[in-house]
Amino acid sequence: MGVRFRWLGYVCFEFVLPSGKVLVVDPYIDYSPTAPIKCDDVTGADYIALTHGHYDHVTDVGTLLHKFHSKLLCSREIGEPLSKVFNIDLGDLIRVIAGDVVNFSDLHIEVKRGQHINLLPLMREAYTRVLKKEPDSSWTFKEIQDKIATALNIVQKPETTAMLEKLDQAGVTGGEQLNFLFQTEDNLRFFFYSSGPEDHLRSVVQEARPHVIFIQLAGSNLGQMAEVAAVSGAGIVIPTHHDGSGMKNAHRMARDFAGLLAKKSKAQFVDIEAGRWYEFAIGCRAI
Repeated sequence: MGVRFRWLGYVCFEFVLPSGKVLVVDPYIDYSPTAPIKCDDVTGADYIALTHGHYDHVTDVGTLLHKFHSKLLCSREIGEPLSKVFNIDLGDLIRVIAGDVVNFSDLHIEVKRGQHINLLPLMREAYTRVLKKEPDSSWTFKEIQDKIATALNIVQKPETTAMLEKLDQAGVTGGEQLNFLFQTEDNLRFFFYSSGPEDHLRSVVQEARPHVIFIQLAGSNLGQMAEVAAVSGAGIVIPTHHDGSGMKNAHRMARDFAGLLAKKSKAQFVDIEAGRWYEFAIGCRAI
């Protein structure tokens, strides 16, 4: 049996396992500008895994966990702050670090080390592109982000502002960046790689030996990320987190990446559509 999945925008994915249970990674749905559905439309969330604690990975943890009585995997740093924000029983948290292994009856999970992509250079480039001038060298990521929003007359929804304030006040920071290797009962291995192309992570990717790899495109050199995907040896490559500037640009980035990947690997690359269901299995192409 295979795994059914659909992309819900940014790094949020919903996986239906062969057992029928559902895994959700980085739930950012009701607050997301690109999610094709709302939390009410998610089929389940027996398990939730968080790669880190930034808002665009955690905003809907509480909604899903309370509805589906999920088991939540997260880094040790963000566990208790998240429990306060979303009124989560600490018994529902599985706080992990890189190197940990978690076993459920139908799902084996290996927690791998990662490293968050450096977003400051990207934000500086965006500022220059939008305002046609260089940002001050002392400005932080948040300061540049706010100035771009002002220039573009982008106003956050009140509920989004309120959520961000709650997360900030509770001390929900990024925490340790984690990657997850998931293995189903029939030994189908899919690797959720939410990190950059750093050399010291290449061995992590290579040792995972996944059948399928989900790989972040935004924020990194696409050629280097293609090398990471090739090193994994995965037969299927799925892009993530590449829709921040809209779906049109996401598909353009995916096509560029596909061309680079084809020079390094025979893996099947799937330019996924948000909200559409796909399936993969051992020895099969994604459909």
